[in-house]
Amino acid sequence: MYRIFEKHAGIIVFIIAIIVLFLLKNKLCMTKIENSLTDFLNIFSIFAGFLTTSISILYSIQDKDFIKIAKTSGAYQDLLKLIYKTIGWCVLSIVAVIIAKLITADSVKLIALSICFGALSAVILAGFLFIKLMCLNK
Repeated sequence: MYRIFEKHAGIIVFIIAIIVLFLLKNKLCMTKIENSLTDFLNIFSIFAGFLTTSISILYSIQDKDFIKIAKTSGAYQDLLKLIYKTIGWCVLSIVAVIIAKLITADSVKLIALSICFGALSAVILAGFLFIKLMCLNK
């Protein structure tokens, strides 16, 4: 079950968020959502940079023993795939927020916010697994 969530965390959270946001659409303040989207634009730009840096770190320490062990178990390759996928989520969120800023329809803003929630879950998972791998270096 965890493996399924790990592979599809962004999509699962996106679907849950879009359902909840559209059910609560009439109770939400759209000006606050628009302000949140601006914040998410900044946040995901930073996260994309952090994730790119983490890939550089992983490639630079390939000769370490704990990385060699992680490579033989497949965890290293899984983490790299997850980081690349998470960078994709960050870029998708940035594009969605820009589109939501250009198109003033409320439904577009809710979809962009849902994408941001999906991306945030992917970033948290990738960060957690990256830290977990780095803790193996003892």
